Amino acid sequence: MIRYLARSLPVFLRAAATRERTLVSLLERRVGLGDLDVNVHMNQAVYAQVMELSRADWALRSGAWQAWRKARVWPVVAEQRIVYRRELKLGQRYTLDTRAVGFEGRLLSCVTHLLVGDRVHARNDTKFIFSGRRAEGTGVLDAAEVEAACRSFLTAPLPVVDWVVTAR
Repeated sequence: MIRYLARSLPVFLRAAATRERTLVSLLERRVGLGDLDVNVHMNQAVYAQVMELSRADWALRSGAWQAWRKARVWPVVAEQRIVYRRELKLGQRYTLDTRAVGFEGRLLSCVTHLLVGDRVHARNDTKFIFSGRRAEGTGVLDAAEVEAACRSFLTAPLPVVDWVVTAR
């Protein structure tokens, strides 16, 4: 828990303090000693943790978190898939590029790419379902309600071909 707070708190404070709104979160990190597994690579669970941080950074920087709180709706991870492509070693710097890219019915699709330079080392596809205040009371929002709550936070996907970023 202490490690999670030590990793999360600075990210949350910087993102919450920013005045500039952006639809893409670019979070820069470095592989630390506590991030390693027995093979001296970044542990697969750490990938999920830093990608969660990046999604939180995106939600705060884009203004989505504040809008959702005001509308009294809450995102919940409904599905998550991580594809690991290349390893990360001790001390290696990397960037997490996170953005909301579309809808699948009542789910918001968010994509995070873990990048070293223009090479993709991992990709995380996350889908959020929303619950909260509705016309009929409380519960899971339908597709139209999710689109209304999230439409202004969408942006184009990161252009990636054969695990390499083609443009920014």
